[in-house]
Amino acid sequence: MDRVITAYPETLKWLGETVAAMRVDAASLQRPLSRCDLSSCRGTCCHDGVYLGPEEAAVLRSVVAEARDELAELGAELPDQAVVYGSWRGLASGPKTAVRSEARHGVVADYPPHFPETACVFLLADARCALQGLALRRGLPPWYYKPLTCWMHPLALDGVEEDDPVLVLHDETNDPQRYPDYDGFACRTPCGKTCPDGAPAWEVLGEELQFLGKLGGRDLLEGLRG
Repeated sequence: MDRVITAYPETLKWLGETVAAMRVDAASLQRPLSRCDLSSCRGTCCHDGVYLGPEEAAVLRSVVAEARDELAELGAELPDQAVVYGSWRGLASGPKTAVRSEARHGVVADYPPHFPETACVFLLADARCALQGLALRRGLPPWYYKPLTCWMHPLALDGVEEDDPVLVLHDETNDPQRYPDYDGFACRTPCGKTCPDGAPAWEVLGEELQFLGKLGGRDLLEGLRG
């Protein structure tokens, strides 16, 4: 994959192959969502950082090493290690972006009570992503440095390990991260929770779906508009 598009060519090559073969849960993408509003959500989806693939972790470490001053000029106060090892309930483990302590309950509107008071170290004070800011500053596509999971949120790929990938938008009934003591992730973020007065998800997430379709040589929106 051409580096003009991304800093993660191997990851996008894999994604393109996956998109070409995947099924689409069209019904889930009809669920109404509201468009992301950073001024109110303050990057709620970024509260715990993001788990990274091997290529993403290596690239981010390199980017931080060579662009630390630029990132600081954008407002990012990065620790010595911006990529750390993490684990979550035995379901996810490996390299991830580091987090910092940050007051959120009572500060961010409707912040889910089960979310911790933390934020990804790349989340700027105005709730923008420093990695996206760096890309724009360098005249690159906005998602150039952003990890795959970040720009796809709240979309998800299920069934990858079973070689039966399906693009899905999890809701309040099937969010795979719902537990008796943890009431879900994607379905509880402002851009992933059901909004009765919102627009169909395929429309709200049109830019992401269009990009995914191009990677896999498909027009994903054509089948969803109907």
